[in-house]
Amino acid sequence: MTAKTSRNTVGRSRRTKGAGSIIHRTDGRWEFRREISRDPATGKRRFIAASGRTKADARERFDAKVAEMERTGLLPGAKSPYLKDYAERWLEEYRLNVKPTTYRTRAGRIKACMDVIGRVRLTELTPDHVRQCMRVLSKRLAPSTLKDHFVSLKMMLDQAELEELIPVDPCRRVKPPRVEPTETKILSPDQPKQLIEAVPNRGAKRRGPAPTVDVDESWMLLFELAFAAGMREGERYALMPYELEQRDGVPGINVQQQIQQYGKPEQAVIPAWLKAEHLYGILWLTTPKTHAAHRFVPISMSLWQRLWARIKRLGIGPRQLIFTNSRGNPIRSSTERYNWNKALEAAGLPPVTIHSARHWTASMTARANMPDDARTAIMGHTSITMTNHYTHRDEASLAKLLGQAIPDLHDDTDIIEAEVIEEAS
Repeated sequence: MTAKTSRNTVGRSRRTKGAGSIIHRTDGRWEFRREISRDPATGKRRFIAASGRTKADARERFDAKVAEMERTGLLPGAKSPYLKDYAERWLEEYRLNVKPTTYRTRAGRIKACMDVIGRVRLTELTPDHVRQCMRVLSKRLAPSTLKDHFVSLKMMLDQAELEELIPVDPCRRVKPPRVEPTETKILSPDQPKQLIEAVPNRGAKRRGPAPTVDVDESWMLLFELAFAAGMREGERYALMPYELEQRDGVPGINVQQQIQQYGKPEQAVIPAWLKAEHLYGILWLTTPKTHAAHRFVPISMSLWQRLWARIKRLGIGPRQLIFTNSRGNPIRSSTERYNWNKALEAAGLPPVTIHSARHWTASMTARANMPDDARTAIMGHTSITMTNHYTHRDEASLAKLLGQAIPDLHDDTDIIEAEVIEEAS
């Protein structure tokens, strides 16, 4: 070996295969490096490496890394990792691939499960442990929420199976918690108009310097957009003038953003792939819920003109929020819910949720026999299955459709007139 080759080699000690390498780098630092098994999920090569100013420092850091990887299941160890430790690592990786709101919900579900069975080692986990977890949680959770806990646990254990930490996910051998579907109550076809007209009479507490007429108009327009355009809450709160478009002379809204609660800037973890801009407090301006949620929704010329009249009167810029609170900050769902309930009460209407307005929209499009692809596009759903979930047929429309489908099965000439005789008291 020449002197030049010797200088470029960097002090390296050969060890037995699988033991790794000890490297004395040109900068004077020492490095421990070892190749481990390929990633079962991707097939890519994996390495553990740690460096330090001395060989002892490097070794200490290397051993600490190995211990941490064994604790969370990234590296096979003498013992299988505890379920809670694996969950910690799984959530860290999961966080990078979902929106903050999705992560927050999933993390809460996983933590609740870990409080019950987190001290069980992965390889010792059985279907009975899963059943026990569901029994304990069922005492304080609604059936639909309990099922989502089960689904969250199964997602995590499916990954553990993929990583070959367990032979099979025990959730596969457990029946998911039973959930009886509950139907969302919606207003009848003519009741949304009554609700909107009742806004000025709702008797809500006035806050801030904004004139009452502007505040009333704000809620009337927001509620109308919920029914007439089927927009989600966050989509309505994020509406800006630049989203109002006319296509082939048709006025409409090019829905392309929403407001979500992601947390304060110093606490929120925003994945690199997610476009999100902090607005105020815990509120962020971000992309629609799904790719299908980015859509063009036609609206009436009357609604279009009233939106633009508000924009011009208040001097709202192209990329400023059309709807804000008295302090000029984004609308909060709790504030809208308060004014919604007040308007329902003033109109003498049954209590329904704000989200039921989207169900009303889907139901009215079905009532009009709108094609499935059009209904799905307007709702911003990825499939007609979800749109049908939002659809509720009223008795009048069912009777009309059934009357059109079923021919008259009885001869009117055979009708016998009956006289109703009231008994004397």
